[in-house]
Amino acid sequence: MSERDCYETDHSGQAFLRLMNARERRALPYALLVDLELSEDSTALKLMFPHYEVTVRGRNLGVIFEKIAATRCTVIQPGRSSESRHEDSDESTTVIEVRLKRLSVPAQI
Repeated sequence: MSERDCYETDHSGQAFLRLMNARERRALPYALLVDLELSEDSTALKLMFPHYEVTVRGRNLGVIFEKIAATRCTVIQPGRSSESRHEDSDESTTVIEVRLKRLSVPAQI
């Protein structure tokens, strides 16, 4: 995977999804992914885990949505997909931002 690729895939199902931005790198288990949502205009992805809310912003994120839904996506980070890097079209997949928000966890009794 090139440093500039916005996502990476593998043909086998994955145990973890690695999420990276300028400040942090985190791997979250697919088994704990409870919700995956793609905005109508394909510019935002929302992934819900019990302890994290992940927001991905960019362009034409439907490809990444489908790869996540099939547990085929291994990494998401800011950049442009290598398949479309040489094209300056509106159809290229681009990730502008990956935001990880830690959710408060209720105290265990």
